[in-house]
Order: sequence, then C-alpha cells, then structure tokens
Amino acid sequence: MNQLKQMTMSVAVSMLFCASAAHAVYTPIVSTTGNNMTMVGSSNGLTGGTNDVTFTWNGTWYNSLVRDGSSNATLSSPTAFSGKKWTAHNVNVYAAGNYTFYTGCPAGDPACGIGPAYNLSVGYGQVGVHLLWDWSSSKDVDIVLLWDMNKSWMQTGTTSPFSTGGTNLNGNTMNTVWSGVSIDTNMDTDNYSGTQMLDGPFVGQSMNFNVTGVQVFYQCSWPYDFGLCNPSDGPGPIPGPLPTPIPASAWLLGSGLLGLIGLARREK
Repeated sequence: MNQLKQMTMSVAVSMLFCASAAHAVYTPIVSTTGNNMTMVGSSNGLTGGTNDVTFTWNGTWYNSLVRDGSSNATLSSPTAFSGKKWTAHNVNVYAAGNYTFYTGCPAGDPACGIGPAYNLSVGYGQVGVHLLWDWSSSKDVDIVLLWDMNKSWMQTGTTSPFSTGGTNLNGNTMNTVWSGVSIDTNMDTDNYSGTQMLDGPFVGQSMNFNVTGVQVFYQCSWPYDFGLCNPSDGPGPIPGPLPTPIPASAWLLGSGLLGLIGLARREK
C-alpha cells in the first residue's frame, strides 16, 4: 500500500512537471517572411534596413508588462545591419493600454524602474511591441514599436524614408500594405516613423519593423474573439487579463490524478 502511495505521488509530480514545461513552450501559429526593417536617422534620413525579416507570433497579446523573461513573438533576418550581425529577443506583442519600459533593466524584466523609460500608449485598433536588440557587441538595446493596422508606409502620412534595401524578393516599397506598419509614437519630439532609441549605439535614431500576419485585439463579445471578429464591430476595452486557455497537459494531469487516486482507493 505504501509503495502504491509513493508511486502515485511520484507519477503526479512527474505529470505536473511535464504540464508546466509544456505550457512554457513557445508555439507560433503565424510565420511570415519578406517583412521589412527600416532604421530612420535622427535627421529623418535612412540609416539602413532590409526586407527579409521573418516574423513569428503565437497569436496572443499581453495587457501588462512581461516580467518573467517570456516572449510571444520573434523577429529575425540573415542580413547584417551596417556590416554587423543583429538579433532580436524578448519580443512581446501588447494589446491596447499604457506601458512603461525601463532601459536599465535585466533582460526579460522591463519594469525594474532603472534607467530612462519609454511610456508607450497603445490605442484601440493598434498593437504595441517591445523587444531587445543585439547588434555587434551591444546587447539588450530596448526598442518599442507602435503598429497601425492594414496600411502602407505611405498611408501613415509619414515623411520618413522607407528601406527597400537588403534582400527584397517581394519587391517591398512604401506602398506595400502591412498587417502591422510602424508609426510615430509621439514619445519624442520628432514626427518621424518609430521612436528615438534611448540606449545602445544608435541613440536618437528610430528602428521600425513592418510585418504581415499580426492582428489587432478586438473584444466584440464575450467570450473573447481574439482578433478574429469583424473590426467594424468596433474595438472594446479589456476588462482584465487576457484569458489563457488551459493547456492539454493540464487536462491530462487532472484525469491522470483522478485515475491514480481511484486505483489507490481500490487497493486500500
């Protein structure tokens, strides 16, 4: 009997560990290529960019700061920037709301209160992004983006140049329509596309990513529709944390424990 109890507890702990591990896995449901990166200089000139950016996203939005190092999206490209390799990490997509990202924080926790801060306001019908950017020997440069939806670079009304450089197999131009097109966030004194960077080697310049495949969060009715409703229904406020579906592993854990408990009772 004691052996059965020990076995039951051991299996339960193992199943709980597996359920937690499965929940932490990043599983994208969107993956698009041929997306754009454009760096706008402090005087509204073109610093550089490319058009072979891959964007992946797991289809979720955050409505509070991510502080556990997790990520719900990725941005990557094989093309160097100004002759140096770059990588983006801790890429997170945010729903409508107000967010403060501090630039002196450890990677994965932008709410530590250290260093200059970005105060990003994401309006209804828009999507916000915060990411960390590594370039050459510089690490964890904070970048914030505000995406308007289903517009071209030109349709945003910007006077900033658009990069058609790098690998551009899709022939992207300022007239290409993006699911998420980067716009000025009004967190700085200029009206150029993007937001002036506060840290790293390109302080005062503005990084922009323009992508296909992202959707805006609309709350059309209860339960949440996860951006799949008709935008003509109108965006709605988010009353609380975005719902997190219970992973299949959690159901497996529950059913497995019930079965083990039943077995233990029969042996008793």
